[in-house]
Amino acid sequence: MHSENYFLESFPDGITNAIDEFYEDLECSNQDSYELLIETFGDDYSEARILRTTETDLLLFAKHMKKYFELNELPTLTIVKAIIDNALIQWK
Repeated sequence: MHSENYFLESFPDGITNAIDEFYEDLECSNQDSYELLIETFGDDYSEARILRTTETDLLLFAKHMKKYFELNELPTLTIVKAIIDNALIQWK
């Protein structure tokens, strides 16, 4: 079992990998992913909090992602959910 500190440090890597998979043209770093997580879930995000992600959270993440990466369109909630789910799979 991984520690919560390990989650906080490694989960952004999973987000980065998932964003890179869905948006090949984006240059996403772990710092970018960390910023998106903080903006969406707060600076005390945790595995338990991520597992309770709501549709509102997904929409907020999509809005931050659009703004942060200057995307022309809002990412779909399906893509955002897949990004978070893929990051959770990598974390496990």
